[in-house]
Amino acid sequence: MAHWLAASRRVPLVVTAAVVAYAIAVVYVPQTHGAMSTDGSVSTAAHAADLVAGLGLLAAGGFALTELRARRIGLLACLAGVVWFAPDWDGWDAGPGLVRTLGAAAAPLFLALVFHLVTASAGRTRSAVIRGAVRAVYAIAAGMSLAVVLLRNPFLDPYCWRSCDANPLLLVSGVGTTRAVSHAAIGVEIALGLAVVALAAARAVRRLADLPMLIPAVIAGIAAVAHAGTVWENPLEGQHTGALQALYLVSACAIGALAVGTSWCVLRLRRTRDAVDRLASELAESPPPGGLQRALADALGDPVLTVHYWLPDAMSFVDEEGRPSPPPGPGSGRAVTSITRGGTPVAVVSSDPALLDGTDLENRIGSATRLAVENERLRAEVLARLAAVRDSRARIVGAADATRRQLERNLHDGAQQRLLALSYQLRLAHMEAVAEGDDDLAALLDTARDDAAAALEDLRHLAQGIYPAVLTEAGLEVALATLAETAALPVELVATSLSRLPATVETTAYAAIAEAIDDASLRGATFVTVSASREDDRLLIEVGDDGRERTAPLIEVDDRVGAIGGSADTGPTSLRAVLPCA
Repeated sequence: MAHWLAASRRVPLVVTAAVVAYAIAVVYVPQTHGAMSTDGSVSTAAHAADLVAGLGLLAAGGFALTELRARRIGLLACLAGVVWFAPDWDGWDAGPGLVRTLGAAAAPLFLALVFHLVTASAGRTRSAVIRGAVRAVYAIAAGMSLAVVLLRNPFLDPYCWRSCDANPLLLVSGVGTTRAVSHAAIGVEIALGLAVVALAAARAVRRLADLPMLIPAVIAGIAAVAHAGTVWENPLEGQHTGALQALYLVSACAIGALAVGTSWCVLRLRRTRDAVDRLASELAESPPPGGLQRALADALGDPVLTVHYWLPDAMSFVDEEGRPSPPPGPGSGRAVTSITRGGTPVAVVSSDPALLDGTDLENRIGSATRLAVENERLRAEVLARLAAVRDSRARIVGAADATRRQLERNLHDGAQQRLLALSYQLRLAHMEAVAEGDDDLAALLDTARDDAAAALEDLRHLAQGIYPAVLTEAGLEVALATLAETAALPVELVATSLSRLPATVETTAYAAIAEAIDDASLRGATFVTVSASREDDRLLIEVGDDGRERTAPLIEVDDRVGAIGGSADTGPTSLRAVLPCA
């Protein structure tokens, strides 16, 4: 392991040294060993743009190699910088034939490397589609390179405007074969250019933070397509036309901007790593309760970062508020980091893979920070259990209200109807006794009829107390008006214009107000004021009276309101309750 780590540390040094040597060769050789017939040699501006683009990629790659998380980006940028100068080696007038042939062969790989570099900017590629696209692009470019080496005779190529020496690796020579390879090269340039444009544009829509890298890639892809189309139209005109010079300058400037964007992405990764390190230190010292997710999101610059806490008893994940929150699955495009403590799962962090992948994040979270995460998990577990208790209480209250509604309906449809029928029969019997002149029987039936009417009225009051039918039929506003009319003391309704609310909310509000009115009557109040109004997604209830001060809170009201997630504040002669309506 130690040997592998030492070797991994030497890789950036070796690559950087090779990059520096290559850059020196690119600058030195044309000055001392003959001119070059290339796009970059047409003018001073083109030569400067050529060097800025290629050396910029090499410099960006070398900078990226210093960051462990960005070494893949660094290697791709270095390779892209090397291949960018491939047409220059192909156009080296005094160069060996083998060098020129290899330069021509390497040129088609440039757009493939740019394509791969764009995918690497989003972090480790997890999408099977993207991985397949990268392989396909490389396969097309490599096939084109092989065809250029083995099948293209520069003397027979109508698109060859440089010093077209013999190809020392040529296997098959023929006008038709060479033309076919040349036409295929133009088609490949168009296809790869469009692939770069499509990928970078799609990424730019979803990843605004990578725009400094993606916009130049789009421009470079468009310039490549335009260049291929222009060459197709003018195969024998040469590369010195104004249109082709302009396209080359646009392409070179875009690649230079791509190098700057690559360096910016690497710098962002470094800032993110430092921010996570600072966060780990802060969490180890004094972790703020309930602030881990926000702190991680701020540190990584990922506003949609989510921490999913594992509850071993429930065998499920919850968020920081205790709500169910399963982590994203494979193919979601999110990096998933599993945080463990003592081999036991604690949490899972889903984040943007381009900022810091799961392995890096887990490695940078020390043991002290894992303790903070464990504390957050315990807090989330407590909140989840509280939520489960609230849901259980709400279900109990809902079941009790449903039972009361059913009991009220049974009394209305059963006992009350029978008492009504009995009263009607007693009335008929009383009329018959009066008609027959049986005064004793008539008086007895009259007493029985009065008793039946009193029993019916008592039963109606009992049913109303169990559950007011008007609440189900007409809503809280009408039910409160009915309650005010039947109360034992004057009740003034203030601001009670309400639309229909969820049944549980209406029942709880009615029960709380009825309990407050009964309590006011027991304390000798002479009047009660009731206010019920909706504010956004909450129902605000206020009840006041002029009775004696309370000596104990309204426990039943507190329990009922709390069961549906509301809150109740009982004063000496007042009640204020807030009920959620959503």
